[in-house]
Amino acid sequence: MKKMHVWMLAAILVFCGASVFTSCSSDDDDKNNDPVKEQTEAEKNRDKFIEHTRAMVKDLAENLNFESWEAANNYNLYFNQYVLANKDFENSLVSSIFHMLANNIQEVKAGSELAAMGFNQYIDLNLSNFKYRFTMKDGQTDFDIEEADAFEIILNGYNPKTKQVENGIYKVTMKMDGPNRKKVVPVKNSDGVAIVVTLHSDLQFALSSKVSGVWHDDFSGLISYKLPEGATDNSKGFTAEAKINSDILATEGKKGDKTQLDLSISSDRVNGHATAFGSWTQNGRKMLELSLKESGENMGGISNLDMSQFSSTSSIFEVIASILSTRSIDAKVTLLDDLSVKFSMSNMQKLLELDSEYRTVGRNYASKETIDEYTKKLNELVKAEISCKGTNQTLPMRLATTPVGIDYWAVYQVKFSEEDYVSLLAMLDRKTFAYVLNIMDHSADHMQQGVIVVRQLIEFALLFNQKLAEIGVSQDEN
Repeated sequence: MKKMHVWMLAAILVFCGASVFTSCSSDDDDKNNDPVKEQTEAEKNRDKFIEHTRAMVKDLAENLNFESWEAANNYNLYFNQYVLANKDFENSLVSSIFHMLANNIQEVKAGSELAAMGFNQYIDLNLSNFKYRFTMKDGQTDFDIEEADAFEIILNGYNPKTKQVENGIYKVTMKMDGPNRKKVVPVKNSDGVAIVVTLHSDLQFALSSKVSGVWHDDFSGLISYKLPEGATDNSKGFTAEAKINSDILATEGKKGDKTQLDLSISSDRVNGHATAFGSWTQNGRKMLELSLKESGENMGGISNLDMSQFSSTSSIFEVIASILSTRSIDAKVTLLDDLSVKFSMSNMQKLLELDSEYRTVGRNYASKETIDEYTKKLNELVKAEISCKGTNQTLPMRLATTPVGIDYWAVYQVKFSEEDYVSLLAMLDRKTFAYVLNIMDHSADHMQQGVIVVRQLIEFALLFNQKLAEIGVSQDEN
């Protein structure tokens, strides 16, 4: 956790940006170096800045919609209880895998690659052909199994309309497609027998609920994982993309919600570079867009992130800290397709160490002069600016030592003129601060549960691989 303050600085910059960078004034080409006029213009800019801020933050506070978040959390609750933590489902899944394996035993051809590896027989396991429907039985936790057009799980659950538990009210659907690669898994206690697993690059999915007897996709999407051309593993890099859509119908007391989430990560492990992108659109309104570029020279970060180093008890902050352990990061956050915060952090290793020292001395009642020294060093490693797309204006920012209660903090200031820097804290008027508290209060539980949803989805993705590991030992760790 000690390495997280730099990330928190960036988060504070973004969050405060949402509450202060929301108005910009147009540039005046008349540069007459009149100090009185410059000061007057700077004061007007500040007034517009704060006025626009209040309007935007109030708009966000009054129009929050977490219907999709709540629905995702409900799906996760049922999925975790009736699937991930359900031994009956696990047994059903394993028995289906064995049934599929038993029907696909083939002889290895002489002179083939498998023959050269010492195998006599192999089992062709193409995950795109794993098409079974698991239907939860009435009042029980085990499942009926039948062949289907895709991999499906049908669950019983609570119907908010009838306020009763009903059979077959939720459904999970998954299909694998796209380019593939193969993975050889020797079968334990079966000398000379291998499982050849065909892994496809694309996974289509849908989370559906039954409405008036008809299935409705509340969530749907496509997740892709691709390797560099000619590669058989991710040692040189990878590209992962996800497109997730929600279509939550309006009900009594609920407004309904349509969202689109686009995510992508591209890793070049040869050169130690990586990029990441994410955007969130809600009901036709682009809410947030994130982009990140990092260069690590094989020092860590996204391009060399090894998920095997984390256990089920690892926190999301440990993962973020590992991502930050790279050489440099350039990132941009855009709110409402208009207002952006851009920051650039160099020499991340030094920055993380410096940040840890800064927080330690700060908690020991360091003097203003001491914090000043850290502020200067941080400014050398972190550059930030705020932009307004509507007026084509960019406002530089810098850290400045600022008294906060009995302590001194390094807080960002916005530059309105050569002599006029205004602290972010000074811009948080009482109304704006109240709106920010409203947003935090309404979103906190949903955000927390959202992290749990991601963790549970990862656990489910690992479940199948875990069962394969119990059958054999993979020769391909990637």
